[in-house]
Amino acid sequence: MKWNAILGILAVFGLSVALAGCTGGDGKDANVKNTKDKDGKVAKDGGKDKDGSKDKDGSKDKDGTQVAKDGKDKDGKDKDGKDKDGTLVAKGGDGDKKALRIGYSDWPGWLVLEIAREKGFFKDAGVDVDLIWFDDYGKSIEAYSGGNLDGIMIACCDSLKEKASVIVVLTDYSDGNDMIIGKEGIGSIKDLKGKTIGLEVKQVEHLLLVTALEKAGLTDADVTIKDVKTEETTAALKSGKVDAIGAWYPISGTTLREVSGSKALFTSAEVPGLIYDALQVDPASLKARREDWKKVVKVWFKCLDFLKDDKTHAEAVKIMAARIKGEAKDLEKNLKGTHLLDGKGNEKAMQERGTLNSIYGSLKNGDAFYLKLKAYKEPRNVGQMVDPTIVEEFLK
Repeated sequence: MKWNAILGILAVFGLSVALAGCTGGDGKDANVKNTKDKDGKVAKDGGKDKDGSKDKDGSKDKDGTQVAKDGKDKDGKDKDGKDKDGTLVAKGGDGDKKALRIGYSDWPGWLVLEIAREKGFFKDAGVDVDLIWFDDYGKSIEAYSGGNLDGIMIACCDSLKEKASVIVVLTDYSDGNDMIIGKEGIGSIKDLKGKTIGLEVKQVEHLLLVTALEKAGLTDADVTIKDVKTEETTAALKSGKVDAIGAWYPISGTTLREVSGSKALFTSAEVPGLIYDALQVDPASLKARREDWKKVVKVWFKCLDFLKDDKTHAEAVKIMAARIKGEAKDLEKNLKGTHLLDGKGNEKAMQERGTLNSIYGSLKNGDAFYLKLKAYKEPRNVGQMVDPTIVEEFLK
């Protein structure tokens, strides 16, 4: 009996404690924790903070993404959907660590993928993709080479000197949108002798300049090349710091509009195939997730069809222009300077030849350029950089 009495007292005491723990200090809503945030405001909705973004355990964002204590998720993304370098993350699926991370930037051929982001094509294809936007093309290359991306939209020749990658689909070749632009009074490439040209050294515009000089009977020894970020070339030419620049669209177009008297002296239309662009993939990722990359390539062609279809063309251009905060009519006008490659175009360009109408010949040309600049010591095995089989399977 004595033990029964003691147990009864303990049970009553335990019930009282439990009730006290479930009731807020003001006695309101027994199911709500009156947790205060740093501003002293009370969160009354099951432990969520004042903006409703955290779960009651304080560790999950409202979409269920795990959030670390520093406000970044487990992949290093900020809660507001920005990557750790401040670039926008466009989720194609649930955004978990298994998402394929693809970096892209401001080139018409790569803007085509923006259609997939807006229209949900990756989700429809059953592949989880994070499209990571970079305002600075060079930063996207750094991110890929640093192991922070699984794939990258890149000028194929630029990839020669970076971390190993495999071309799974050619997006385009430049057909006029890469330009050498001179200031007022400079009428031709020959007029550049003794002048200063601003461009990104050891990148694709450098290759374009050297090609232009050779065709004009000059060499890079006849000019002074100043290393200028492509995004800063318009300002450099406008200020008079340089006499000419190398830039791609949309920056080339901006320069011609904003710098009075400026003129395109040489464009990629004069050497089609000099500059191919592609989706290139980390070899390990390609090996481990080949089926997913096949789906990504399929989505690329779906986006291209959406752009080419008269019924959806205007919508597609509007989507692409919005990504660069540009005018659809301006992008429309300049799309012709980027020769987009469909399945048959890929098939043709992926045939192994030593000329510029083949990606193999183009890569070999780029390899010779970088070897001359001593960007690396040994020739690249360009055959290992191209995997035509994914496109071949798509075309079957």
